[in-house]
Amino acid sequence: MIMVTELFKYKELIYFLVHREIRIRYRNSLFGFLWSLLEPLGLMIIYTIVFSVILRFEVENYALFVLSGLIPWMFLTQSINRGTKSLTQNSSLIRKIYFPRQIFPITIIIANLVNFIPALFLVLLFAVIMKVELIWGNLLLLPLIILFHTLFVLSIVLVLSITNVYYRDTEFVFNLVTRAWMYLSPIIYPVYLVPEKYIDLYMLNPMAIIISLYRTALIGDEMIPASYVLYLLGLITMFISLSWYIFNRLNRRVGEVI
Repeated sequence: MIMVTELFKYKELIYFLVHREIRIRYRNSLFGFLWSLLEPLGLMIIYTIVFSVILRFEVENYALFVLSGLIPWMFLTQSINRGTKSLTQNSSLIRKIYFPRQIFPITIIIANLVNFIPALFLVLLFAVIMKVELIWGNLLLLPLIILFHTLFVLSIVLVLSITNVYYRDTEFVFNLVTRAWMYLSPIIYPVYLVPEKYIDLYMLNPMAIIISLYRTALIGDEMIPASYVLYLLGLITMFISLSWYIFNRLNRRVGEVI
């Protein structure tokens, strides 16, 4: 609660940095903001051709299934890719004045949320077009799922951004990690394909639970067991507390190192 109060004092700065991040991201871009929708649609088409047409995964409405997993995953990877460099890319500003340096990774995540939330509505639009029956009670869970997801992503980005100040190869190492992580998450295949004897081990992956929750809310997939959700809540609480502590400890020498 203290950290939220402290950051609230800098709300105007956060707004400015978010606005700058979005403006720079789409500068000299032909499609601009539409890229946040075109990219997942393009990947959806590719994965649908490969896994539904060629490899013949027997999943109903496979294109919609993939899209509902891709969009949350892309929010994670884009936040990590940009957030890891958020301190090093603002080194000149960090040297000049003091303010909570957590603002930089938080700015990246808020800017990505501006793209992410409209993209979720794209899933709903496709669900309506494909005549998938929406469960309105499940849709009410969506804000809570987005909150859990955002806090989980923030906990990762905080640690990576501060670590990258001291070890610049952090971003390259984690790029490899995210590629492997993607195939260990139920994005292009359903959870039920995981052998039952490995399912508990598989669901230790927080993104497996988060993506499953999105699918429950967006396309009416079967609700995952409450025990996995409770595990996710406990993990996120631990991660965000630990990452904030690590950031504050390593933050003390950032001005000298950066």
